[in-house]
Parts: sequence; C-alpha cells; structure tokens
Amino acid sequence: MDLKSFREDKLKIKTQAQFAELIGVDQSSVSRWEKDPGSITLDTIITIANKTGANPNEIIGWEKQIPEPLKVDNTWAQVDFTKKTLATHISDMLEQMNLPEDLRKTYVADIEAGIVANMIKPKVAIVGRSDTGKSTLINALLGVEKMPVAWTPMTSIAVYIKHIDDKPTFINEDVWIFADHNDSEEMWDERKLYDEDYCCSWKIAAGGIEALRSYGTRQGEYYEKDAGSAVVFVDAPILKTCDIIDLPGFGTEVDKDDNLTFSISKKADIIIYLSQANGFMRIEDITYLKRNINELPIWEKKDENALTPLSNLFIVASQAHTVDSGNRAQLLEILDVGCKNLLNTLPDKYWEERQKASGYEYIGRGYKELRSRFFAYTTDIKEICEPFNQSLSTILEILPAVINERAKSFVKQYVSTRTPMLIAEIEKYEGIVNERDKYEKLLNEIDENELKRVKDNDTRKKEIRKTIQNLRTESSKEFTDYVSQTVNVDSIVSLMNEKGVKNKKESIEHFGSYFTSMIQEKCQMILNEKSDKLKEQTEKYISDYSSAVSCPFSNIGINVDFNAGWTFASALSNIGLIGGLGAYLVSSIYGTITMTSAGAAIGQAMIGGFFAGSILGPIGIAIGLVIAISIALKIFTGGWQKNTAKQIISKFEKEGVATKYLKGIEDYWKQTTEAFDTAAKTLDEEWDKYVKDLREALNSYDINEITARIGHLRNIKSFFENIPL
Repeated sequence: MDLKSFREDKLKIKTQAQFAELIGVDQSSVSRWEKDPGSITLDTIITIANKTGANPNEIIGWEKQIPEPLKVDNTWAQVDFTKKTLATHISDMLEQMNLPEDLRKTYVADIEAGIVANMIKPKVAIVGRSDTGKSTLINALLGVEKMPVAWTPMTSIAVYIKHIDDKPTFINEDVWIFADHNDSEEMWDERKLYDEDYCCSWKIAAGGIEALRSYGTRQGEYYEKDAGSAVVFVDAPILKTCDIIDLPGFGTEVDKDDNLTFSISKKADIIIYLSQANGFMRIEDITYLKRNINELPIWEKKDENALTPLSNLFIVASQAHTVDSGNRAQLLEILDVGCKNLLNTLPDKYWEERQKASGYEYIGRGYKELRSRFFAYTTDIKEICEPFNQSLSTILEILPAVINERAKSFVKQYVSTRTPMLIAEIEKYEGIVNERDKYEKLLNEIDENELKRVKDNDTRKKEIRKTIQNLRTESSKEFTDYVSQTVNVDSIVSLMNEKGVKNKKESIEHFGSYFTSMIQEKCQMILNEKSDKLKEQTEKYISDYSSAVSCPFSNIGINVDFNAGWTFASALSNIGLIGGLGAYLVSSIYGTITMTSAGAAIGQAMIGGFFAGSILGPIGIAIGLVIAISIALKIFTGGWQKNTAKQIISKFEKEGVATKYLKGIEDYWKQTTEAFDTAAKTLDEEWDKYVKDLREALNSYDINEITARIGHLRNIKSFFENIPL
C-alpha cells in the first residue's frame, strides 16, 4: 500500500494537510501513515474509503504506477563503434610511432580533441518554471523513480543523468554531488567527468539517490551546503542515446537558479520546455523560451540529414489531465493558442537567420514548423503522451547518425587541411639535409627582414585595435539612435497598429514581449554586422602577416611551412569569449576545424548568426519580463495606445534598458579586443618559436636527429592516410 501515491496520484490532493482535513485527522497522523503504511488500521482505511468514494481493496492494494521507460533504439552504438575504432587506431599508431611530444601536440592532439568533442551524446535539457512536472517527466522517460518529486519547487542544482555504463572507473556510487564553485571556476564541467583529480576536487558528497534529495532539493537537510551540480547514473534505455539534464525551475525568486538554468540550457542539443496546461505559455514562459530557442543549435540541414525543422525543440503542456480530465479538443486549442502567442513575440529576423543556417524555408513565419513542436503530456493518460514520446524517440534515434557523419567529416577535413602543412615541414627538413646553404640563406633573410616585419606588424595590430574601437563607437551610436527613433510614443503606437494589438491584458503583454525582442534583435544585428566588418579586417591582417613571413621564403625559392591562419584560428578557438571575432572564426576553414575540436562550445553558440546572443541573453530575459508584465498591469480606457506607449517608455527609462544594452555592447567589444590581443600574441610566439627551431636545426646540425624527425613526420603522414573511416 502506497498512501502517498494514492493521495497525490489518485485523489490529486497536493498536501498532507488537505488530506487530513478531508478525513478529519491531524496532519501528523497522515505523515506517520505515509512513512509507515503498516500502522494504518482497518477503521482508518474504511474512513478514507467513505470520504473519497474509493474501494477499501483499492486503497490497500494501491501501488504507484511507473510508466514503461521510453523505448529508443540504441543507434548510438554506431557512434561508439566509430569512436572506439578511431581511438584504437590513434592509440596503436602513437605507440608504434613513439612521437616526440611537440609533434604529438602539433599534429595529433587536435584530432584527438576533435573526435572527443564531436562524439558526445546529445544533451536533453528539461526546462520550465517550478512545479511544471520536470522531475515527473524525467522519471517517466527513465521508467524508474529516481528524481525527487514534490508539490513544491524541488530541484535546486543542475543534475546530469547518465547511463550506468558511462560511469568512470573511479566512481563507485550512483550519485556524486559537486560544489557550486571551486576557486575561480563557477561550475563543475561535466565534460571532465573522466578526469579523476578534477572531479574529486569538486566533490562534496556521494551515495545513492538519497544524497541527491539531501543536497539538491530545497527541502534537503544539506541544502545549505552550496551544492551546484550532480551526476546520477541510471540503467535506462533512453540514456544509451542521450544524457538528460534536470535544471532548477525558472521563477523561483532565486537569481542563482535562473542564471544556472540559462547558462546550462544554452549548451543543450535538445530542449524540452514544460509549461502547465492550465495557464499554458504565460508571458514568463514565452520570455524564457524565446532565449532557449535563440540559443538552440540548428541540427537540421536540408538535403544533408533526415532531421526535420526544429525537431530538437519540444514545448510541452504538462499535467494535461488537469484540463477537463485530458479533454483532447481543449488541449489542441491550448496548444494552438500557445504557438500563436509565442510566434507573435519572436523577433522578425529569427526565421530569416534560421533559413540561412538550415536551408529550409519557413512559410508564414514558421507557424507550421513551430506548431509541430507543441505537445500535451500527462503520465495519467498514456495516449496523450504518445505524440511526444514518438517524436522524442525519433530525434534520439536519428541524431547519432548525424553526429557520426559530422565526426567523420571533421576527421577528413582536418587531415586534408593539415597534410599540406605536414608535407611542407618534411620538405623543410629534407632541404636542411640536402641544401643546408639554402636554408642558412633563408635564416639570414628572415633575420634581415624581421625588424621591419615586426614594426609593420605592430602597426597593423594598432590598426585592428583602432578598428575595434571604431566599431564599438559605431555600435553604441547606432543602437542609441535606434532606441531614440523607436522608444517614443508615435513609433510605439504605429507599431501597435501594425501588429494589431488589442486593449487586453494578454495582447499588451505579448506586444511588450515582442517589443523587447525587437530591441534585442536590433542590438544583435548591429553587432553581427560590425563583426562581419571586423572579419574582413582580420582576414587582411592574417593575409598581411602570412605575406610578411613568407617573403624570405619566396626570395630563396623555398615553400613556407608556417601557417599563420591556422595558428591564429587555433589560438582563438581556445579562448572562451571571443566577441566580434566569432564571425572570422566560424567562416574560416581553419576556424571551422579548430572550433570543432578545442573550441567546440564556441561553435554551437555561433550557429544561426546570433553571435551576440550569449552575452545579451540574460539582459533580454530580465528586461523582457519586467516590460511585458508591468505594462499589462493597468489596462487604459480612452487613448489607451498612447498611455500604453508612455508606460513602456517609463519602464524602459526606469529599468535603464538602453544603459544595460550599451553595457552589453561594451563587454562584447572588450572581449573582442582581449581575444585579438591573445591570439595575436600567440601567433607572434609561434613564429618566434619557428625561427628559433630553424636556427637550432641549422646551428646544431645533427643528421641523425633531423633524419629521425623526417621519419616521425612521414609516420604522421602515413597515419593520416590510413585513418579508418
């Protein structure tokens, strides 16, 4: 007998106090019975039956019904096979080649990192406001009661749920709890799960699922221990093809929760956003969800893979049984209205940018595609769940094939790009052996040219920094001018007429949400356009750098084996925040490769053209909520449009909207400057190292060492040519 489940799942009574009042007992009695069902007397069972209309045998025999786990074919097995094949090949070849460390780092480390970065199980983030049933949904997908469920907001940390087979050898327990910070690092990095020293330095507790309840829920006895995240290992079919992330709910009035959810959900491959069917897609949901959509990677590629548009987005009306016992017609209407409301608040350029990235056309501002991503869900009525379950199973079965092909493509592209550099280096060392005098002349030419080259390069660096400063000034001015032209009564009233806004609370809320999205979209577009200008200047900087270092080689008639573009892009890809240089990196063949390996996280943030999305996202959420909700608190009568416009302007001024965006613009270009300086410094250091190595090879001429190096380089070339794909 499970009295707690009978109360919550059968009777739909949220609290013990409500149940106690119904049957005429103290709450302490209900609490005792739920903990120890054996203490319930037959008289009590009869009382419960009389008060609830249930059969006594039904009460005695009640067991909580756990849905069957979601059935997903393990298509990830093919990715695992490819990954293991490549890893084995690399491991075997490294053992045979016995490469010097510098050559391993130069030619093999990136391909190893790229394989690891590409061949990661998709992350499914469960997002939504508190009490929308996120943990209930996860338990249903898993088919086991693992995540804490209650009628009050529970999850307070990010919980990574992985298959039991993915457990590292140094972890014995099913749950590890990690701190919310460690020195200067803000959050445990789940990509370092297999780094024992790293994980142990973050761990604050371990054990079974009870540890998760103690540290990761607001009712837990160790809630105040500053836990930030956890990893849970479960044996469930769905976890063979993906990882699931359970996140704190939005709107808990805890800023830490909102910031954590935003930062982690934007790294997800699939978003499942839950909103209660009763009250579906309120303005708070729309405001949060718009940012999730904007940050979501665009996996579908027309004529390249089988994924349909927006197939990695799920917008779910949860607890659907509360709508007239799951009335299908009412649920369809709720989903239709929710889709239209969200669509009306999305920025105008969203579909245009998405089309550029995916190749798909989105007729009617994408209504058909977006509507296909709305689902109803309840564990109480199986058939209501079927469309959601089937759609989720489909993408989880298709996505591994897409990931597998992407990984293979990365390896092929890496090899095709690096091989010419490798051949040029082999030719250099063969030249040192066969034409030593020629390379001594080359070194002399480099030395004679170096002072002028450094001086000219310093001038070009100053020009780039000046360009960035000018773009910063232009961005701020253009945004300020736009706000001045847009945030005024006449402009707002005209836009309201264009959008058909009605003098109703919901209509005004949606307009407020659209209006703030329009402001953010303009800010992003300004930064993107300026980034494209910087891309051109950066390409010229790299071209001029390459020409300058190549000049001595050309004079002597030697092929240059130093690649400035690769070196600069590689340095950029290892920088966490690159601002306006993202446009250069994502458009460069070198950047595309290095970004996919060491800087994979940067790449996902750039897909779709919204390079500034990450830095402006939190601004948009905070401002969007304030504006959308506050302007609808008062519905005006006569002259309502002008009064609404004045209300918007008042809130913009009170919240300092323009100032916050200008601060975001300032941060964006500050990051750009820092990223350029770091990458340019690395490029100079690598060139200095190249010259130093060439000088040492000539001055300490050792035919055996040089011959051995040539042999190592030829082995790497053979390794590239024989990679099994």
